[in-house]
Amino acid sequence: MSLPKDLFHMPMIVIDYMFHNPVVDTMFNNVVVDAICHTWIKTYLKIRKPTKQAYKHQQTILFHLIDQARDTVFGRQYGFEDISSVKDFQNNIPLATYKDFEPWIHYMLRGEKDITYPGKIPRFATSSGTTWDNKKYIPITKESLKETHIKASTELLNRYYKNNPKTKLSSGKFIVIGWIMEKNPYTNKNNVGYMTAIFQRNQPKITDLLRRPTNKITYLADREQKIHKTVIQTSKENITSITGQPSRCLDFFHRILKYTGKQNILEVRPNFEVFLRWGMSIDLYKSQYEKILPSSKVKYYQTYSASEWFFAVQSDNEDPNMYLLTDNGIFYEFIAMEEYGKPNPIVHTLNEVTLGKEYVLVITTNGGLRRYIIGDVIEFTSLNPRKIKITGRTKYYIDVASERTTVEHTDKALFEACKVTNAVATEYTVGPVMNVSDGKFGHERIIEFTRPPENIHHFLSVLDGELGKVNSAYYDERHITKALAEPKIHVAAPGIFYTRLKSNNKMGWQFKVPKLSNDRSVLDDLLKIIDA
Repeated sequence: MSLPKDLFHMPMIVIDYMFHNPVVDTMFNNVVVDAICHTWIKTYLKIRKPTKQAYKHQQTILFHLIDQARDTVFGRQYGFEDISSVKDFQNNIPLATYKDFEPWIHYMLRGEKDITYPGKIPRFATSSGTTWDNKKYIPITKESLKETHIKASTELLNRYYKNNPKTKLSSGKFIVIGWIMEKNPYTNKNNVGYMTAIFQRNQPKITDLLRRPTNKITYLADREQKIHKTVIQTSKENITSITGQPSRCLDFFHRILKYTGKQNILEVRPNFEVFLRWGMSIDLYKSQYEKILPSSKVKYYQTYSASEWFFAVQSDNEDPNMYLLTDNGIFYEFIAMEEYGKPNPIVHTLNEVTLGKEYVLVITTNGGLRRYIIGDVIEFTSLNPRKIKITGRTKYYIDVASERTTVEHTDKALFEACKVTNAVATEYTVGPVMNVSDGKFGHERIIEFTRPPENIHHFLSVLDGELGKVNSAYYDERHITKALAEPKIHVAAPGIFYTRLKSNNKMGWQFKVPKLSNDRSVLDDLLKIIDA
């Protein structure tokens, strides 16, 4: 059903007046505004129906995007006017990684119009990076904000409220540690930033009333100062939820406990009810969260959102697998992992996927990305409804604090560290390790040397620095946000990796010990052999 505009506009006018009028008493403002917000949100979400999945949504989206971009530079080059079917689209337009698509993005960054999307792109979501030339820039349009990010966020809340009719989520505040916008490397405009920074500047006004920290703190450039002030500001407020990555939120909770002197978060925030986490699995962190949130009533909802887009939301309290959003401005394609990397891989549409198979995700969006491979690997856990889980990246990887480290990064860093310290390494593996004192995760390595370095601590310091040079996301999480703990290292005796393969009956040439793993299975196996 269509909802009358007054249902949204009138409460917003009242709320906006109360929130910004300095004459209104602070206590009246807080209590009454919170009550109005809670009532308004519950009413809206009670009336609004969750979206349904249908392949026809996908076809409608694709042909809208093609029609919309016919007269763009990209559309003319790839014959959009001749596309009349999904097969035409797949035949006309090549698959692209970020590096393939980057020239188009940089034209848009310069402010040129009608490149892959009509008009100029007003803002760009960016990945982590220490210098502008090794960052990823993702075009974000007005359409993508409304039809993808805001719509998906509403969908998540809609489903949470349907699953939990007695929730008091909106009667309190939610925490999301935001970011500031940065200058465009070409135009010098402040139109580049993390997706959280873009979203908080363009989200519905009502969220300013519910979100903590307030804008004055959110827009601080110094992250440590921002987090410290957020801890102080929120320590006595009615906080009902937190949104973010598991590693960072865990760090924030530990700071709250240190500041308040309490033993667990529920002593500080008795009404806390849900952690809305982004993308990363919570499995590594679950035991730590259960210690500081000791209640079975606390819920953990997962979303699949990235710089590139907002794809899926958890739709059940107990099932962490996520409901794929099919009507949010994204046309999905899927490459089975066994096909990925072939010159002409078989590419599937949403109605062609099967259960129990890993797929590389390909997206075409209402922000101008075209057949773009984002590097994530997903698996469908259900087809009715279509639910997915993230199973990894297209390469071996480790990602415990958004550092997105691949074998390419660790190989390069190890090579340079060996060159600097005159060492020779033959085998290595890297996995996650948790620092029990603060709940932070870091990287733990086991390395075999034929010529070990003279000083292993110096070697590790050099290796840590070199990894930051080749992977800006790692540098950010180790040295800027400090979400990653200091790395650990073990020097293995020659033959340890061979022994591990032999014990697992994997002695053929095709078998290797994985260099990177996002769990501890390989590390723990090798450490048992080392300690034996």
